[in-house]
Amino acid sequence: MKELLKDFNVITVVKVRWGDMDAYQHVNNVIYVNWGEVARIDYFIALESGAFLFAPNKLKYAPILGFQSVKYIAPLVYPDTIHIGTKTEEIKDDRVVLKSFYYSENTKKLVAIKTHEVIIFDYKTNQKILVPEELIFKINNLEKK
Repeated sequence: MKELLKDFNVITVVKVRWGDMDAYQHVNNVIYVNWGEVARIDYFIALESGAFLFAPNKLKYAPILGFQSVKYIAPLVYPDTIHIGTKTEEIKDDRVVLKSFYYSENTKKLVAIKTHEVIIFDYKTNQKILVPEELIFKINNLEKK
């Protein structure tokens, strides 16, 4: 597992629960979206700016999911443990594009890839804003560790 995750500075580990499976006896697609949310929050916490996720009315800005997609590569079943490596793929003027790579501990293979496009939202003006330089700096520091 270590070799598969060597390119990631933020890793989220989740256990597949029996109830995550659907009538077709594999993990339901919506569960991957939920795991991606956990991975995205872990990423922002790792930036040492995680506090802005929990008190948006007291802060200048906060990240908001603007778009997401999941590419399903292989089905998962209970029991398993999933290791999700998350990193910034691109910083655009008005958004940060994260990618999360889901690896199965049982198969030691990539099973899904999630794209998260995160916009930065100013709660005082109720508008999206350009990605702040301080956030770009924190992302660059995290990614080069």
